[in-house]
Amino acid sequence: MEKTGTILFALTLTLCAFAPAASGRQEAGKTQADEEVVRVKAELVQTGVSVFDKQGRFVDGLKKEDFELRVDGRPVPITFFENILAGSPRDRSARAAAAGETAPPKADASAPSSRQRTIVFFLDDRHLSLDSVARARRMLLDFIDKEMGEGDLVAVASASGRIGFLQQFTDNKDVLRAAVARVGHVPYEVTDYGRNPGGTMTEYMALAIERKDDERVFDFYVEDCMKWGGAAPTRQDRASSRRHCEVQVQNRARQLLMQAGEVTASTYYSLETLLHYAEKMPGSKLAFFVSDGFLADTGPRGPVGRERLGRITDEARRAGVVIYTIDARGLVSGALDATGNTAMDPNGRLESSNLREVVASQDALNALAEDTGGRALRNQNTFGQFIDAALEETSRYYLLAWRPEAGEGQNEKLRKIEVSVAGRPDLTVRSARGFVVVAPPPAAAGASGEEKGAAKVEKKPGDPLGHALAEFYPRQSIPLQLSLIYLDVPSSGMVLTTSVQAFTEVLSYGAQDREPAQLTIEGVVLDDQGKPAASFRTGLKVNPPSAEGGARNASDVIYNQPSPLKPGIYQVRVAARDERSGIMGSAAQWVVIPDLSTRQLSLSSLIVGLEGVGDKGAAGGRIQWSVDKRFARGSRLRFMTFVYNAGAPANLSSRVQVFREGREVVATPFQKVAADAQTDPARVPFTAEIKLGELQPGRYTLRVTAEDRAANKTATQQTAFYVQ
Repeated sequence: MEKTGTILFALTLTLCAFAPAASGRQEAGKTQADEEVVRVKAELVQTGVSVFDKQGRFVDGLKKEDFELRVDGRPVPITFFENILAGSPRDRSARAAAAGETAPPKADASAPSSRQRTIVFFLDDRHLSLDSVARARRMLLDFIDKEMGEGDLVAVASASGRIGFLQQFTDNKDVLRAAVARVGHVPYEVTDYGRNPGGTMTEYMALAIERKDDERVFDFYVEDCMKWGGAAPTRQDRASSRRHCEVQVQNRARQLLMQAGEVTASTYYSLETLLHYAEKMPGSKLAFFVSDGFLADTGPRGPVGRERLGRITDEARRAGVVIYTIDARGLVSGALDATGNTAMDPNGRLESSNLREVVASQDALNALAEDTGGRALRNQNTFGQFIDAALEETSRYYLLAWRPEAGEGQNEKLRKIEVSVAGRPDLTVRSARGFVVVAPPPAAAGASGEEKGAAKVEKKPGDPLGHALAEFYPRQSIPLQLSLIYLDVPSSGMVLTTSVQAFTEVLSYGAQDREPAQLTIEGVVLDDQGKPAASFRTGLKVNPPSAEGGARNASDVIYNQPSPLKPGIYQVRVAARDERSGIMGSAAQWVVIPDLSTRQLSLSSLIVGLEGVGDKGAAGGRIQWSVDKRFARGSRLRFMTFVYNAGAPANLSSRVQVFREGREVVATPFQKVAADAQTDPARVPFTAEIKLGELQPGRYTLRVTAEDRAANKTATQQTAFYVQ
């Protein structure tokens, strides 16, 4: 380990943050993601399948011929089959292959080369009590702090939308913690009909009255209503009073069910929207649906019924999402509704319905899990163990796909899927239980796939780059890498430098590839509310790659843009467009800028892959860092950070650690940070270097810890890098 900390070098690097620059560099080598993808000409229907033995262990080594697939009871031949490790590069490409998608091959160069699980926590806060919200928040924080992997992409979403702009997939734990902090109790909106005195009517009681399932429930509420109607001296008066109360009780029940159905419909809509968003992300996903439960069916007059779950099942299948549901109430004894109120029933006429109410409220949770290939947790408090088990169960799966019969896409009928292992009734098979085939829209005759896509882009009003920036999932036609570096500059405060690296081999260079390409890069910095805090747009002329031996040398372009910002959480989105061909690429990344006014020990961003570019003389030298953070095995990784709010530089020590999949592979002891009399105590530079010769190809996490022993303070900063 070698350390340097000269003030001249530090200031040169700091000033570089203010100099927007475009530079060219050679393409990094191919990654593990550059593997062959099977191409399928027609779109197939696909589903993930998990197979377990009696001990709950995944059954590996099965072949296509071991499976039996039935659609609506009819045997169907399996067209596509593969055994996949969830979150692997193969997982991200195989589903696209089974769907007949043909992503640009060069997009693989920027894809993650290691396992990356995609996990969603969907909180049905429209059906969560105050206590359940607190339990859910503890569960989420435990997962983020203890179980979340280095490469995992996680989203925390809610039915009410209270999480707002932070409701996105990210690997940034600080952003996820901020999203959890926004999870709160949403008062249940269902209210009783009018201002009826007497016992509270729950949704399940209302459903029993509407369906006439239990006459004792109906009689209880009718007689309860008659108590508040005043004395009825004659039999005729009592009969009239009863008829009036019967109508009133029925109206109460229908009103409650209609309101409950509206709340449930809103929850379903939020879930479907999330699944539709997740569909654009490659690979399989695991979703946890957290709720206190609700009625799966609100009766014939309700705005939502069980068929809605079928559409959600199909959307989950399309998105590659397996849903595990969690009843956030934990251990439940007795009858509970959304508010925890039940009517006083001294004669026990509601007892039978009370016992069935909790089970009825879990029906939708059970169906949602089982129909998507997951499991439901109910009447237990072991949330963390359940999450661990779900992650393990979904770590491996088989991908099956088949070609639907002609004419199946003419309607949107929900079709039943049954998957089994031939001759092995002892095995448990989990998969999506239904799908809907939708007929594709007619395409213009004679148009190629690229031309059709370009035509769609041109038909959109407004700026195409603006549309690309607004999308939550990045476009890959022009592979982009994004690096965000924040530094505290003496004269300007905190400055965030956005570095964009564009892979330029895919650009159009005119006739015979001899004309410069015109690349437009646009970016926006959004705060945690989704409001713009900074923006930029620039045009770059990219010279054609040189030709040697008939082959073009792959190259890329790097553009740096500084933005002075206040402390807070930000998301940076960038998009690039080849003006000649119209193809575009986009990328997004989160960053958390600390508030140095709190006087807490802090670190700047880790700046990795330091190297000089341009004129390396004293007058014209500049420092550039690695944007894609990919390094050849056997090279040296040089990096730098600044320590802020140190009491005295002489008291500072630091250590360096490197992790792979949570396991420490490189570690140094705490050593004093080099400093001299001219070192600014407010910004103490720390540089170091590690050898990559013994590290296997893959994704790693570099972590630097600074310690001020005199003040008993520590600070850490980390970043991912790749060895290839």
